[in-house]
Amino acid sequence: MPNWCENRLRIFGPEADLEKFKQQAVGHAPWLTDKETLSLPPSPLNFHNLLPVPLHVLALGDGDALEKWQRANWGAKWEADETELIDESDSQLCYAFNTPWAPPIALLKSIGPEWPTLTFLLDYEEPGERFVGLCKVADAVCEDHCFNL
Repeated sequence: MPNWCENRLRIFGPEADLEKFKQQAVGHAPWLTDKETLSLPPSPLNFHNLLPVPLHVLALGDGDALEKWQRANWGAKWEADETELIDESDSQLCYAFNTPWAPPIALLKSIGPEWPTLTFLLDYEEPGERFVGLCKVADAVCEDHCFNL
């Protein structure tokens, strides 16, 4: 059972680009069965929709290769959990979610250049490992400040 890193992601930018991001982010993980996809609501912040796991990794199944790819490219072992879009306006979106053991900084670094008009501000806390941080990604620039408690 993982320690859960609590995340709050605020995204700032033009209204039209925020709406595009919001629409792209919604979805189900590709490894869910058809029955699970039909019975579960889509996640409002699906990492796979933003930075897809390559087909050759998915073909290997749910195991070490998948977890290794996700850690390297998303920064977390698995997809976000308990994801909610908790606030939105014309100029920002705000998501709350949990990730296992670490925040998804690698994901933000990867998608930042794809969304150059958006600024991503992630604050995170992992109470079990006793660290907190704030990460800002704008285009290809990432500033992460992590502190041990």
